[in-house]
Amino acid sequence: MEAADLFFGAFANKNRFRILNKLNKKSLCAGELQKKLNIEQTHLSHDLRCLLNCKFINVRKDGKKRIYSTNNDTKELVDEVSKHVKKYEKYLERCGVLEKEKNGRV
Repeated sequence: MEAADLFFGAFANKNRFRILNKLNKKSLCAGELQKKLNIEQTHLSHDLRCLLNCKFINVRKDGKKRIYSTNNDTKELVDEVSKHVKKYEKYLERCGVLEKEKNGRV
C-alpha cells in the first residue's frame, strides 16, 4: 500500500477525524473524548493508538491521566480540511457517486 493510501486511510476514518476535531479545540483525556464523542472505549483506544502511531497527535501524562492533543501540522491540516468541507458541503451531499459508494452500490 502506498503512503498516500495509508495517510488518507488513517485520516479519513470518521471517528478519527471527529477525535482530531475535538483535540484541535482543546487537549483532552480519553474519558473526556469518550463522553464528548460517545465512542465505545475499545474503538476510542484503537483510534487513539492509530493517531499516535501516525504522529497526528501527541500525548503527555498528567498524574494518572494521559492528555491528548494535536500537533501543529495536524492542527493546520484539520483546520484546512474543515474549511474545505464547509465550502463543498452542499456539493458533497448532492454527489450521486458518493451516495452510491456509501450504500455499497458501486
